Amino acid sequence: EHAEPNGIQLAPKKSGEIVWKFTKAGTFEFSCLIEGHREDGMIGTVVVK
Repeated sequence: EHAEPNGIQLAPKKSGEIVWKFTKAGTFEFSCLIEGHREDGMIGTVVVK
């Protein structure tokens, strides 16, 4: 449904890997971009120290 250079799309019950490189500390939120998924709670947080 969507193609993002910093994202990955997986089939249900499957896992995958994505590598993000952070250059500064902070708390960063990410979420699913498929319609309705963010609202259903598909949100995560990355804490970089």
